[in-house]
Amino acid sequence: MSVTPFFRGWPAILMLVVIFVAGCLGRSPSPRFYALSSIQEDQTISKRKTPAQNAVIGIGPVKMADYLDQSELVTRTSDNQLVKAEYDRWAGSVKDNFINVLGDNIGLLLPTDRIYLYPWRTSVPLDYQVVVEVVRFDGRLGDAAWLVARWSLFGGPERKLLKMNRFDLRQPVTGGDYAALVAAQSQALAQLSQEIALTIQGAGKN
Repeated sequence: MSVTPFFRGWPAILMLVVIFVAGCLGRSPSPRFYALSSIQEDQTISKRKTPAQNAVIGIGPVKMADYLDQSELVTRTSDNQLVKAEYDRWAGSVKDNFINVLGDNIGLLLPTDRIYLYPWRTSVPLDYQVVVEVVRFDGRLGDAAWLVARWSLFGGPERKLLKMNRFDLRQPVTGGDYAALVAAQSQALAQLSQEIALTIQGAGKN
């Protein structure tokens, strides 16, 4: 009995179907990218005239804990267990993003546009320098974001130490995804920025 051309082609068709399904199942989801955001206008402190009017402020250096030096977002399932997101990543260096937003925030909070990010030229006549060490910057999905940092404020060309402080904040998260977590991290950074800006505002211009 002869085999018709239609049935003779079935093995090839089945092979194509298997390859197509395997390709669909094996395709990884596209990565999602996130960035910290600067403060909103309603979060700014009073810009009344202060001795720090038009002060020259240097932001940095900023040092971050080693576990943050990667593209993947980091969360915690417990105090001692860290989890790296598989498809949720920072859109660039989280350290660069952090220092840029910190500088932007302080420029918005204080009556000055003279903000310099580290490193700057040695000829820049700084009135203040803000140095930050980030100890913790992560969170738990659907729970909270944490920002723990030690920061110092130096004044004048002689870099006189004006203030040292430890900032420790748990910022509640309003949703269960990574976008909500990064939004909470941005709010935590805004509060750190406000604390530093208020200190500068109260210190006066050297």
